Amino acid sequence: MMLRATLAAVLALTATTLPAQERVAPLTMSFLPPELSQRNLCNAPDEPEKVDDLTVEGGDLELTDDHRIRYLRQDIRNYQRDDADRYFDFVDALITRLAQIDGGFAGIDEALARIELHLHAGRLSALENSGLVPELAQRRGQMSNAQLLQLSWYYRDGVGVAQDPHFAEQLLRDAAYGGHASALLEIARLQMQGRMIQGWDAPLDLTVTMAFGGILGDMTPGVCNRAERIAREYIDGEIVAPNPDVALAWRRFAADMGGAEAAWRVVEHHLSAPAEVRDQAEMRQYLRRAVDLGLGIESKRRDRLISSNAISAEDLEEMIGPNPPDDGRRAGRSLVPYLELAVNIDGVEADEDSMYLEYLTEISRMPEAPGQVFTRLGKETSTRKGRWAAEREIMEFYEEAVRRGDGEGAQLLAERLIRYRDDTQRLNRAENLLLDTVDRLGMASSMDRLDALYRCQVPQAPRLEEATLWSANYHGSTWAPMSMSATDLIGLDPYKDPEAIAKIQSQAIEGRSQGVANFAERLHSNGLASEPAMRLWADKLDRSDSALEDFAKLEFELATSPAERNLSVELFRRVYLNNGINTALDLAIALIEDHARDPETADELVDLLTRAGNRGEGAAIRLLSRLQADERDAREIYDQYAQIIEDRGDFLALMYAVPFLQDRSKLEDYVDRAVSLMNCTTKDTLEIADAYAIWQDAAQSYHWTRIGLYFEGGRSLSRLRLSNEQMALYRKGRVATAEELAVRAQEAGDPRAHRPLFVMAADPDRTSYDPQAAASYLEAGLDAGDRAWALASYRRAGPSIREIVDERRDMASFWRAAAETGDAAARYEMGMLLRDRAERASDLSQSVRWLSQAAEAGHDDAMVELGFALGMGLGVPRDAESALMWLERADVAGHPRAPELADLIRAATR
Repeated sequence: MMLRATLAAVLALTATTLPAQERVAPLTMSFLPPELSQRNLCNAPDEPEKVDDLTVEGGDLELTDDHRIRYLRQDIRNYQRDDADRYFDFVDALITRLAQIDGGFAGIDEALARIELHLHAGRLSALENSGLVPELAQRRGQMSNAQLLQLSWYYRDGVGVAQDPHFAEQLLRDAAYGGHASALLEIARLQMQGRMIQGWDAPLDLTVTMAFGGILGDMTPGVCNRAERIAREYIDGEIVAPNPDVALAWRRFAADMGGAEAAWRVVEHHLSAPAEVRDQAEMRQYLRRAVDLGLGIESKRRDRLISSNAISAEDLEEMIGPNPPDDGRRAGRSLVPYLELAVNIDGVEADEDSMYLEYLTEISRMPEAPGQVFTRLGKETSTRKGRWAAEREIMEFYEEAVRRGDGEGAQLLAERLIRYRDDTQRLNRAENLLLDTVDRLGMASSMDRLDALYRCQVPQAPRLEEATLWSANYHGSTWAPMSMSATDLIGLDPYKDPEAIAKIQSQAIEGRSQGVANFAERLHSNGLASEPAMRLWADKLDRSDSALEDFAKLEFELATSPAERNLSVELFRRVYLNNGINTALDLAIALIEDHARDPETADELVDLLTRAGNRGEGAAIRLLSRLQADERDAREIYDQYAQIIEDRGDFLALMYAVPFLQDRSKLEDYVDRAVSLMNCTTKDTLEIADAYAIWQDAAQSYHWTRIGLYFEGGRSLSRLRLSNEQMALYRKGRVATAEELAVRAQEAGDPRAHRPLFVMAADPDRTSYDPQAAASYLEAGLDAGDRAWALASYRRAGPSIREIVDERRDMASFWRAAAETGDAAARYEMGMLLRDRAERASDLSQSVRWLSQAAEAGHDDAMVELGFALGMGLGVPRDAESALMWLERADVAGHPRAPELADLIRAATR
């Protein structure tokens, strides 16, 4: 309110209106932070969220309207993201339901949500016919500034209504009058483009000042991020002229408010500054501040600090403690810091009560509810009440999911029906459900289930003709997961294993959990991976608990030193806190491998395995029995978990119970349950064979042993360190080399085929090195009109190649003609060639002339080289001011060399 009143008062006193004008340069103004005492505002704990069963188990929790609102918002977002067109009616009904519960959402936010739903679904005509946008405009007096800005965009772009730039500007102006920072910045951008908003009389500098004031806002924990946003404006130089000193002031302010990264940026500023202006005291002050706020000083940062002579190794060691985080393999790039893991606390025992289950039950009564709701109901009921204890209820949910067309529900219902495999009618229904999901829904995963059905699960198994057909179809799709060790994964070579890499990439893009983990691990292990790529795939990992768990397993397997092992265990613990009990077993296995001899670790193992065992995880029960064999009898362990196995037991839990069963009918029941859950692998078939052997049923033991003999490749593969994919490559034919691919491209008429051929022929480190051939490929580039590439390649080529080209072509004339055409890249190459071959001062001055023309055309490399020439006086009188101006422009354009070179020139001129 204060910002709005101030802005209105200033505008009322403004006497003149700025006329339309040409695009203006960024403002030279200094908007500085307030002077406040140091505090840990940004590190203050957030307000505790209302607890729900997604984050904690145990206790009597009531499904309140607050929880309903959160679940509804989550479902609106998720269903809209998954397939807004398919779930359109359901999401629309959820919006109505949310408006009925949340009075603050009803009305304007409700209308905006419906507009966004139409946009996500691609129903633009329906949106226009609905009249939602014009109706919303009628209520603009009730809208917040952010809502006015959104409505302005609709009218500006003609979304759901005819374009009306004048009305859009009016809405934008109203939002700006209200003090909305983004609206003010939008007006500032328009003013810089020479577009004045009618009725907006404030000068540009006032608009920007008010915008920055709106961004800063109140002193809340988010102020550090908002301060960084202002600092970025002074670095990017789009609206305000680049000003490193003002940016530093905002980062210093953020650090004083509790921003750890901001504190480190202050340290980095002084590390990059020339020695004579570097403030050692402030650097040490903010280094200590960063450490106190919890920022890890990894090896790369530590080395830079010590090598700069800013601080001694001993002082730094004292500051950051005796055990700084260190990981040589992650020193260059690491995906792990970009993960945003939460905390999910599970109780020791499973809790049958669930607010989420109650919420799902409520929305399942909506007539628009899709089949997926009932599938989620069945899965949640299975988790809460037990897969066998609530079997009848779960199957009813899956039946309804099938009636409403959900493929996953059909797969899960088929799994349930396979339990009754001696009933021909139910077995046929299971088979038909899986066939339908393939034929009608195209679900490739059902092909694998059909293979397992015919190969293992039907009483007459193996039915090899059907099993072989579906196995071939499944492996012919991209759905079959890659099976290889972690070391094989990161060792894949695109010129040896292109199919494997392509398959991993495809599955990662599709969102398959193992594919996402595999691709993220390859990216994580690549020291040249870019930061945007790291952030993108870390975000994809964050969205999937199973992908996070798979990634943690890969990291643990790839740890090759004690330091890396410690880091991988730490990551595993963080993933467990994020995922909850689902990761308990894998964390327990990792801890056994890491340090099970420690009594504290041993106690933690028992707790983890007990939690997992109480959910019916047989592997956890078996492992606990094995670990405590000296303390407790196996029968005692079984008695502890007998009822849990009866209600919840998975495949291995049911198999663990077999030796302790007293009744043959119970054995058959448990085997039928296990068969419906089995993966149809050698391990599973031998488990069932062993179960019958324990009961001295030779016929059934032989039956299940025999099934294992009919797996693809037989059982021998399981005894080798080879995967099916690796075996399938035997004598398949080698992959084309880089040279062969380039030749093929040339023969196919690729206009740029000369480029890779030149690289291979011009590189003296390759066996394909051939100066004569390299010269021919460079000439081919000239003839094909690939001028900029040819000039750059000629300049960088070795002397022998240049001599051959010079004998065949008048390169000097060619270069001059190319540069005279106005091609910025050609002018840059011309300037660099003259510098590289300079024999007299006039060559250097000509070099500066060509570089100036290229820089003025926006070539960022030319800006850097021109700045270097001007700053060092190469061919022209030294002009440090102009040099720094060009380097600042290059820095704004994102050139990595510009800041370092600017520091060098400042140091040379002081």
